[in-house]
Amino acid sequence: MSGIDPSQIGPQEFAQLVKTSSDDQIETVIRGVGTEATLTRIFRGFEERFVPAKAEGVTADVQFLITDDGEEHPYVVVINDGTCETRRAKAEDPKTTLSLKLLPFAKLITGQADGMKLFMTRKLKISGDIMFAQRVLTFFDRPS
Repeated sequence: MSGIDPSQIGPQEFAQLVKTSSDDQIETVIRGVGTEATLTRIFRGFEERFVPAKAEGVTADVQFLITDDGEEHPYVVVINDGTCETRRAKAEDPKTTLSLKLLPFAKLITGQADGMKLFMTRKLKISGDIMFAQRVLTFFDRPS
């Protein structure tokens, strides 16, 4: 698993890595290639896997706050008029904010963890529009 280039790994390969690796292995690989580089690639994947028809009529900034090793990594997903853009930043007025640690985030976006279960076990914190937060990941094709 070492030597992975986050710019070259696709969503399917990342999902497979998360599915077949232990928690320690997942964190070791991500930290080995760089948490920020990996997260930037993941959020670029959001743009690639966005399905405009699933987000029809939605205009919203969605803030993700991913924490790893005590460092916060903010990313905003901007959905506007059938488009999706992501960037490493804090949104001025997000419709909803999802805060979680690196490992639960990796599992959530690859379908290896359920958002409601993460929320109920306090591994996922949501502020802002909670009902909208439940819909956010449905706007994207999930890797399997």
